Amino acid sequence: MNELRLIEHYLLSDDKDGESFLFEAKMILQPELRQQVYWQNKTYQMVRDYGRKQLKNEINNIHETLFNTDAHQSFRQKVMRFFSK
Repeated sequence: MNELRLIEHYLLSDDKDGESFLFEAKMILQPELRQQVYWQNKTYQMVRDYGRKQLKNEINNIHETLFNTDAHQSFRQKVMRFFSK
């Protein structure tokens, strides 16, 4: 668990501090740690990509509902008038 916490700190922190540089040295000395960091980073990327895809789908669904249904015709017209100026 401690190693996972260190990996997360290394991957998620914006600023590089002394701990980060020490961790990088550990990765040089321990190839298995470097591989764990690689896979943890890949996992974070997949989670971010999935979240973006889900958000994009939700936005598209809202767009379809607001701009392609008769129930929201007045809203659609107001928006179109706003952008036609």
